[in-house]
Amino acid sequence: MIFRPAMLAVAFLTVPALAVAGPVRLDVATQTRLQIRTAPIEAAHASAATDGFATVQDPSPLLQLLGDLTTAEAAATASQAEAVRTAALARDATVSAKTAEAAKAQALADQARAAVLKQRLAVEWGAAFARLSDADLGALAHDLAMAQAAIVRIDTPSGAGLNTARSAVLDMGPLGSANARVLGIARTADARLQSPGLITIVTGGQAAYLSAGLAIKAKLYGGGVSDGLLIPNAALLRSGGQIYAWVKSGPVAFDKRVVRSVRITADGLIVQGGFRPGDSVVVQGASALLAAETPHAASAGKDDDD
Repeated sequence: MIFRPAMLAVAFLTVPALAVAGPVRLDVATQTRLQIRTAPIEAAHASAATDGFATVQDPSPLLQLLGDLTTAEAAATASQAEAVRTAALARDATVSAKTAEAAKAQALADQARAAVLKQRLAVEWGAAFARLSDADLGALAHDLAMAQAAIVRIDTPSGAGLNTARSAVLDMGPLGSANARVLGIARTADARLQSPGLITIVTGGQAAYLSAGLAIKAKLYGGGVSDGLLIPNAALLRSGGQIYAWVKSGPVAFDKRVVRSVRITADGLIVQGGFRPGDSVVVQGASALLAAETPHAASAGKDDDD
């Protein structure tokens, strides 16, 4: 059966270490048929959470701006090189002084255009974007275009908790959750909530489910240290007197891990070891994986139920 923290009346539970067999392998088609879903493991924060409202931003204007900026910076580099070359030619009268001055003016104009676009990046999207290197901006544009990253705005009533927030967790309902990194304050306010807003970024597999315009709940956390990793209730499975969670270790591989030294919360169990931040834990279809590992369990139907 799926393990529910409410089934235990104690505050802490220590599960002995147990050797677990090798990974279960299921091809992608079988994973789809069994409706197996995963979610990244979240840090369990010591600080209190602030409830917020998240809205996934349309990346198209940012991608257009980044394209214009790349073009402008390339033009500025080329015109600056031309101005230097023309100035050298003007010194030995190969070209006229007027031609050299025109090349210099063009270089300055191209540099000014690139600078204005860089300023627009800061004004429209935040200083954190303007501070990124050209290589980082190019990588960001690629990830946004390939749905490997999503920009998410988070607001709270009157801006409560925004000034201390360092990270956020997005509640995606049946699709699990996603960790978001805070980049900075948004440049436009939410008039309804009277919130200045935060701009965050989500990377990884969950970003593909964050379609532009999607509105979901979020929790903001401050800079306090975490007290472990949260294994959500949907991932917990009891078998043979132990509590397990399945972790996706590869495209077709799943490892069963014992949940040890846990603390019970309303959302799941907090572990002190055995898992790493960012591990993809199975939140739907865990019993099917157990049945695949022990085929007789599927026919017996006594140890585990979805």
